[in-house]
Amino acid sequence: MLSDIKLKVMSDFRYYLETALYPVMVFADSPRSITDAVTEQFKSREALISENEQLARELYTQRADLLRLKSLELENAHMRKLLNTPLQETSKRMVGIVLDVNIDPYLKRVVINRGTGSGVYVGMPVITEKGLVGQVISANYASSQVLLLIDSVSSVPVMNLRSQIRAIASGVGVHDLLSIDNVPRNADIKVGDVLVTSGLGGVYPAGYPVAVVTEVGGDKSATFASVKAAPLVDFDQIRYVLMLWVQDDFLNENSQESLPVKSRTDSKNVLKRESIRKALEKLSLINPKNSDMKKEAFNG
Repeated sequence: MLSDIKLKVMSDFRYYLETALYPVMVFADSPRSITDAVTEQFKSREALISENEQLARELYTQRADLLRLKSLELENAHMRKLLNTPLQETSKRMVGIVLDVNIDPYLKRVVINRGTGSGVYVGMPVITEKGLVGQVISANYASSQVLLLIDSVSSVPVMNLRSQIRAIASGVGVHDLLSIDNVPRNADIKVGDVLVTSGLGGVYPAGYPVAVVTEVGGDKSATFASVKAAPLVDFDQIRYVLMLWVQDDFLNENSQESLPVKSRTDSKNVLKRESIRKALEKLSLINPKNSDMKKEAFNG
């Protein structure tokens, strides 16, 4: 019985001692607990930061992909418009992409990603879904250089779609202007008339849109009128083009002259000078300088 009393006393003593020491134990253990809690907090924060960064990267990538998809949609739409361009029934055509633009303000030329390896040849006509761009003047195996119709050495035989008057549209080195000289004062030509390729010269098939007349004027006492025309193609925004293989049955049956192309050097001539002289003798000329006429005139 005495042993039972001692056991109870010891048990009570331990109880009160542990109760009294508990705050001390808690206090002693608090640094480790606090450290563990802070460490866990940092780990959670780092995990959240890492997760947020990962999500941000994924979102950025997805946005970039979305932009690319939108760009591809626009490109596909543009390609569809190009491929739906009304061409002569049996004409062979090929899509090209502009690789480079000549930064010289006096040379209006572009480089296309198609060359002799794709069948490109010097003199090959180049168009967009809006109208005539120009012609190939040099080519290597993988690329070719295109002389734009607005270049100051370019001349294109054209015809007034309404009155059938023939002329030669010449570039003057300005994006929104073509010059056609020596149109008779009494010639049937009006603002808004559309000029298309006439087929003369054997380079450009007949009927492709070239420009819209924006002004008819000049000195009333002069023999010739001064006519201004704006190209239908926006040369600042060309990316895709169509390159055409010309066949004899597409050309005007009465075409005997070679395409007139003004040239600074013999190496830049596309056709012989004698052919140019003959063409100039038979064709009228016109002379535009600047134009704000909207390109939609052709569609009107």
